[in-house]
Order: sequence, then C-alpha cells, then structure tokens
Amino acid sequence: MKRPAYRVAIIGAGRMGGLLEDESPPNRFRKPHGHFAAYTAMGQTEVVAVAGHSEGRLKMFTERFGLTNTYLDYRQMIEKEKPDIVSVTTQAFKRAEPIIFAAQHGVRGIYAEKALCASLAEADCIADACKANNVAFNFGAERRHHDGYIRLREAIARGDIGEPQFAITFWYTDLMKHHSHSLDTVSMLLGDPAPIWAEGRLVEPGAPRDPKDSRLGPREGTDFSQRPLPIPTYAPAENRFVPPPGHEIAEPMMGFARVGYANGTEGIFVPRTGQTEFEIHGTEGRAYSWDDGGDIRVRRRSRGNSEVDEKIIRPTGESPTVCIIRDIIREMKTGQRTAGNIDITMQVAEAEFGIAHSHLQGGGCISLPVADRSLYIASH
Repeated sequence: MKRPAYRVAIIGAGRMGGLLEDESPPNRFRKPHGHFAAYTAMGQTEVVAVAGHSEGRLKMFTERFGLTNTYLDYRQMIEKEKPDIVSVTTQAFKRAEPIIFAAQHGVRGIYAEKALCASLAEADCIADACKANNVAFNFGAERRHHDGYIRLREAIARGDIGEPQFAITFWYTDLMKHHSHSLDTVSMLLGDPAPIWAEGRLVEPGAPRDPKDSRLGPREGTDFSQRPLPIPTYAPAENRFVPPPGHEIAEPMMGFARVGYANGTEGIFVPRTGQTEFEIHGTEGRAYSWDDGGDIRVRRRSRGNSEVDEKIIRPTGESPTVCIIRDIIREMKTGQRTAGNIDITMQVAEAEFGIAHSHLQGGGCISLPVADRSLYIASH
C-alpha cells in the first residue's frame, strides 16, 4: 500500500487539533473541521505525531484517534519526526515560538490557527522566519477557503455589484481570536487591499456592553469545562492587556470599529449579537452573507428600471479545513502562494492591533502599519 506523500505533526492536543470533531455537527463549514480529521480524510497526508502540554489531553487524543506517538515537547517532536507540514493549534499567545521553531527546522508547510500571536513584534519574527525559510504558510481564517465566500468574492471582482465601496460586519465578539475571521473575510471580499488606517473602541469593564459572567473562556482540562472570562484591563507600564485574576487570557471584546484600505474601500464592524453577517455595498448592488454563510446572495439593480436581479450562491466542495491544507500542499509543489499566506495574515494582524491602539488613544485614527510593535494581547 502506498504511503501518504506528506508527514504531518500537530502542536496542540486540544479542540482545533482534533477533539472538537465529535462536538461539532455538520454545518456550513462542513466536516472534517478539526486538523487531525482533515489530514486523515485527505489521503495525501498522515499525522505521525502530536505534541501537547497536557498528559490528559494527549491521552484523550490517543483514545479518540488511536495515535500513540505523542510528545510533551514540540521541539523534540519536530527534530525527531522531521514532518513536512506542522499544524500549530495552541492558544494564540503560545503560538509564535512553535511557528518560528518549525520554520527554522526544516518544516516546509505550516498551518497556524488564529489569532496569529500576541504582539506585532512576534508577528514580525514569524513573517521573517517563514520568508527566510520559504515556508508555505496558511492562516486558519476559514471563510477565505469556504466555497460560498470564494464565489462571493469572485462575483464582486467580476463587477456584479459595480465598484465595491465598503463592507459591513455584524458581530459582537473578541478582538483577536474571532475578529481575525471577520477582518480576514472583509479583506478577502474587497480584494485584499493593504489596510492603511484603523479606528475603534474596545469594551471597557463595567460598560453597557460588558458581558460580565456570561462570557466564557476557552475550554479547559479533559472535561472541556469553561469558566467566566471577565474583560481584561490595560497596564500602561507594561503596554499589555492584563488577564483577570486566575486566568491566562487577556482578550478584549471589540466595540464599533472601522478599517480603511489602500484601494479606497472601507470595512465597518458593528457589535451586534447573533449570527455573523457580512454586507458588501457596491455602486450598482450589494452582496450578502447572512446567518453565518447559511444564506449567500448577490443583488444588482437592473440598469434603467427598478427591477432587481438576484443570484443565490449555494456552497459545494470540501470543508475549509481540507481546502487550507490542499492550498499549503499546492504551494509546496508549485510555488504558488497560499490564499492565506503570511503577507495576508500580517495585514489582519496590523488591523487588529491598529484597532487596539486606537482604543488606547481614545478612538482616534491610527495609521497602518502600526509604529509600536510591543503592545501585548494574550488571546486564546
């Protein structure tokens, strides 16, 4: 029997590494969703080892997937197993060192979950390591690899709504882990122009939008329990957001924000609870993704009359997780850069930290790239 062409190692024995597969029903992002299940489904790839910081989680991985080759030290795993591709699914503030180590130790492809890391200084080091070592890199912002959003982007690029002017996101969530998705999706739908300015406010503790104990932190332990995760505070002397007592995560919630792009378009982010939704407004129509991709359509007013032409997009094809991996393999084979390459990912990071800096300066407009690379946000 022919062995798969690519050896894979996963750093992070948690939910995105694979353990969410049983709790995640088939939906618009379609299974396989977790990294392990996606690699296993493809045929070209084989997960040869998994590293984690918890014996309990590694034991769960072994029991669920039958993989017995586990490590508590990802460095040892990479040096011994020599994988072609590495997935980094740790919490974001623990992600920079494994990505850089993998890039510098012979790994040809890296699939990193989001947010990328905890500071722009870390992001710069990641970008330098990936470029210096010709690593095929992809970011875990799934909508960029979702067939429905890809076809929506193609419709916009084709001129189906005229010239795009701005994109609105409706979502109330955290700045880094989840708005990585929305910032990346807006950028993609507008043609991936460089962000040149950002402004916005984060939610302050005790403010009307403070979710208090209703906001739950990451799933912990072997029972995946969750605890309330209060909003962090900012420590000026350390230039970092400080986690609540007893927590490692210092992830702020995002209020209203705007990002301006080099092609004259704009992203507008509205903090509204409920399903994630996008609207792209053009000179001759609008494109929509409602109900978190459950309803995707393009509407254009016919020239010279009041009639409206509407096209509904029904996604097909493989899951975004599988498409992300195939994209990495394509770059490894052909040199064609991935859709979520490190330069695209850096644009998302610049916008995220630009919004955070805007908040710290009273909500004013911040030019991008951000001058201060040291602001630290311990995202999950």
